[in-house]
Amino acid sequence: MDAFDRLCGTASGPIGIAVSGGSDSLALLVLAHDWAARAGRDLMAFTVDHRLRPEAADEARHVAGICAHLGIGHQTLTWETPVSKQALARRARHGLMAAALRARGGARLLLGHTSDDQCETFLMRARQGSTWYGLAGMQPRAVSPVWPEGQGVMIARPVLSHSRSELRTCLTSRGILWVDDPSNRNLAYERVRVRAQLDGHADLKARILACQARLQDVRRLEERLIGRWMADYVAWDGEGRARLNLSGLPRERLERALGLMLQIVGGKETPPRRDAVQQLAGRLSGNEAFQGATLGGVLIYRKQGDVVLSAEPGIAGTAADPALARDRFDAMRALYVGDT
Repeated sequence: MDAFDRLCGTASGPIGIAVSGGSDSLALLVLAHDWAARAGRDLMAFTVDHRLRPEAADEARHVAGICAHLGIGHQTLTWETPVSKQALARRARHGLMAAALRARGGARLLLGHTSDDQCETFLMRARQGSTWYGLAGMQPRAVSPVWPEGQGVMIARPVLSHSRSELRTCLTSRGILWVDDPSNRNLAYERVRVRAQLDGHADLKARILACQARLQDVRRLEERLIGRWMADYVAWDGEGRARLNLSGLPRERLERALGLMLQIVGGKETPPRRDAVQQLAGRLSGNEAFQGATLGGVLIYRKQGDVVLSAEPGIAGTAADPALARDRFDAMRALYVGDT
């Protein structure tokens, strides 16, 4: 229960839980129920019907029944414009749950990612050429991955240190049945293929998790330093322009901080490509005069030794609105320095 206290203890309003009906999310629901009963907190479960499978409505009703038995509020959310693409479904799912949670006064959404998911993520990112920062895997706490829909919502992963088999044992001991989504067996998806490769290799999983634990420690330190830089060396004007003092930052941290700021000012959900940010960082750090640039929907220029970022009209995302950008900046800074 320590993970729930650590990740949810200071959050206002009801604690939201994403529950699909699979074993991971149902076990999260049960464990959250035990914690909330002890801590005196209110819970609200959300199930998203993507309208991509005819069984989804029955699965949502199955979750609703379990919630009713546990005395937990439940709401089924429906994606009204379904598209059979995982990335779009994920974005829609997070947007629907964030909006529903905010409407109830909540600010913390729990997800049921496990240590098995961490191992799969490690191998997938390694294949894609990720740096140590990405190989550290999913974080226990993060800003909502959709913006501006996720404004004001933090996500948390209290069972990230538990394996899927442990969670299923928990459900079996309580007589709770879970749903197996057929997409979890579809080898067309990379995660499913990686999962099959890891199956039966407990020793490999243990080595990956040990490596990730060390990388997580380094990543927390790196983000703490970036958060302090954001607090001390980034200034905003009244029109949404951010003024950055990049002097003294080690090159790798400069690239990471610059990418984050481009993401925020440009109103995008992810930073620009790493190679493009590296090239820009090189130009800003070099001896040649910097004549200005554009990247990720952001205008970049120098002013009195600092670097100024402003949203590029017609290119920046909807979240480039000055108030939204500043709110996102504050959320990221607070997360990085541990003030959440």
